Amino acid sequence: MVENDSGYKLGQRVRHAKFGEGTIVNMEGSGEHSRLQVAFQGQGIKWLVAAYARLESV
Repeated sequence: MVENDSGYKLGQRVRHAKFGEGTIVNMEGSGEHSRLQVAFQGQGIKWLVAAYARLESV
């Protein structure tokens, strides 16, 4: 898995309060302002900012 300095990794499974469980499929930028592209089951693909996403690792 590729990791950036936000602490998230490509391929990492995560959970979001609204969108449910998903997998990180792309990342842009660095640090807490990184943008994470997450493919959520049944919710599609969403872009989230790491600092505000409040993702839990699954």
